[in-house]
Amino acid sequence: MNYNLSQLPKRNQKPREAGLTMVMDKGLSIREVEDFLTISAPHIDIVKLGWATSFVTPNLKEKLRVYKDANIPVYFGGTLFEAFLVRDQFEDYLRVLDEFNLEHAEVSDGSIEIPHDIKCEYINIEACKSFIRSRL
Repeated sequence: MNYNLSQLPKRNQKPREAGLTMVMDKGLSIREVEDFLTISAPHIDIVKLGWATSFVTPNLKEKLRVYKDANIPVYFGGTLFEAFLVRDQFEDYLRVLDEFNLEHAEVSDGSIEIPHDIKCEYINIEACKSFIRSRL
């Protein structure tokens, strides 16, 4: 830090298991991500590509590489999950996660209604796939 402020709690170093900081990327360009990370990378634990911005982001693989090179995991926001689900394309969604080597996914129901027990089933599917991918 650049100066001392009293009465601040000590921040755990990365990788953290508590006090995680999630940042939402609302459509930053690769250059904007690079600039952002020059200052913020030590403070970020995970990044969410909000809504369905990953669908329209040019050079998505390169952008994900910038985050990966900074050791910051990325996941697609739940709106993208919902967009696939409402179109009966859940298996396609899983293939997209695999194609982009994502270890995390958000399961949400902010745009569509999903009964709680069904939502939990999707979460369990994601948790199992993530566990399997992490062991390969």
